[in-house]
Amino acid sequence: MGASALLLTVAACGGNGTVAAPSSSASPPSSSVSVSSPPPSSSSVAPPPTSAPPNSRPTQGVPPGDTSLAPGQINASALPAGYPHDVTLAEGGTVVVIQAEEGGCDKISAKAGEQTATQVVVVVTITKPPHGQMCPMHVREISLPVRLAAPLGGRELVLKPGP
Repeated sequence: MGASALLLTVAACGGNGTVAAPSSSASPPSSSVSVSSPPPSSSSVAPPPTSAPPNSRPTQGVPPGDTSLAPGQINASALPAGYPHDVTLAEGGTVVVIQAEEGGCDKISAKAGEQTATQVVVVVTITKPPHGQMCPMHVREISLPVRLAAPLGGRELVLKPGP
């Protein structure tokens, strides 16, 4: 039985399209069966349907449709280390979008604060879990949209830490 399985394997790998039929005895087979593949079909196979890529925000650079702030227009000096300060503008400057990374049980939020003729304050809050709570160690990239009363325009954007 083992010799016929080996012979079948060797014959199948021969590459000429023939396959030896297994024998019921331990003696070598006296004939082989020829197997040929069918001729190629004349009809063509249509490619699988394609769908549009998912609507998602890129992880680097300015997302499509958003704009960067002018150099020096953002003041994040009040934020502690580790707070997000990667900011773009959307919807004609009426939405400030903060790109951030949330990790484990930390939750990041942002809301509009005081809005004057010269500056707009956005308060960024990181909520930590209770001491001793078990949290997964993974990072999520998130976008925090903050709607303004009017487009930012040339006003300074000030990011401050929340409570």
